[in-house]
Amino acid sequence: MSAVFQIFAFVIIAYVWFAWLVWRRRGHIQPMHGMVGAMAIGMLVGLIAGLLFGLVFQGSLSRSTLWGMSSGATAGFLVGVPLSTLTVVEGTLSGLMAGMMGAMLGEMITLEQAEPLLFFLVMLYTACLLLMERWHLPEQKKAEPSAKLLALRHPVVGALLLLAVFVWFQAMSFALPESGERPANPMHHEQRQK
Repeated sequence: MSAVFQIFAFVIIAYVWFAWLVWRRRGHIQPMHGMVGAMAIGMLVGLIAGLLFGLVFQGSLSRSTLWGMSSGATAGFLVGVPLSTLTVVEGTLSGLMAGMMGAMLGEMITLEQAEPLLFFLVMLYTACLLLMERWHLPEQKKAEPSAKLLALRHPVVGALLLLAVFVWFQAMSFALPESGERPANPMHHEQRQK
């Protein structure tokens, strides 16, 4: 399985988990936490997806930009829907902007150059999800949280999850699904320089 597909799968699975948590805890999430969460998720999903689409569709900036912007905007929108209209706007626009930037970056660099950047973004995405999961805990003033919940939220468990993502990422071999070569036709800005 290619590294690009694995990263897409990881981002989607982690996103679905986080969106489910937001939906379950929507009545307990403070408005500012919701907006920051939607912005962060929209931006990180947009950046990662835009970068990956830029690498996969290298030479077709419009296609990778549309896919990256759509991914980021959808991610921010869906996290914001259960919270508020302002959260939807913040998440959607953050995802649009980040998807555009990620696609441009993916168009400008090679897969070898993108590997450390993808590593950084995936680790940041994982750390942000773990941190925001702690924010979005319901404020239980009357009842104590269960022992199982406390064990899962222990900092050591979070560190072990980050370590697992680190090891998984290092074990991947980076190659595009079909061809990592640039198209035979140079892009319009490369033709002018000759």
